[in-house]
Amino acid sequence: MERVIKCSILTPEKLIYEGEVGFAVVQAHNGEMGFLYGHSPLISKLGIGEIRLNSPKGIDYLMVEGGVVEIKNNNLIVLAEKAFKQSDFNTDEIKEKMKSIDNEINNLPPFDEEKFVLRLEKEKLKIRLKVALR
Repeated sequence: MERVIKCSILTPEKLIYEGEVGFAVVQAHNGEMGFLYGHSPLISKLGIGEIRLNSPKGIDYLMVEGGVVEIKNNNLIVLAEKAFKQSDFNTDEIKEKMKSIDNEINNLPPFDEEKFVLRLEKEKLKIRLKVALR
C-alpha cells in the first residue's frame, strides 16, 4: 500500500480539488506547512499563498486566500475562503490588473487608506501570477 494522504480543497461555493497526494504544502498564516503520511493531527489558520500537491501524476499548484487546514488520520482538508487552480489564471489578465492597480496607487494622495487596500490586492495578484507561471 502506498503511503498517501487524501486531500480535499473546498470553498463555500465548490470543491476545488480531491485526490491522493504523497506530499502537500500549504500557506499557513505564519508560513508554509508540509504534510506527509502519518502527520499528527493539526488544525491551523491559512494565509494567502500557494498550495503545492505532489502526486504520482505530478505537482498541482493552487492558491488560497484565507481559511483553515486540518489533517487527521491521513486526511487533509483545506477549507478556504477563496481558492483557485493554476488553470483558473490568465497571466496577461493578471499583469494588466497589476498595471491598473499601480496607476490607481500613483493617482492617490500620500497615506490614503485606499492605497493599503490596493497594495494587498496587488500582493494577491503577484501570488496568482507566480502560480500561473509554474
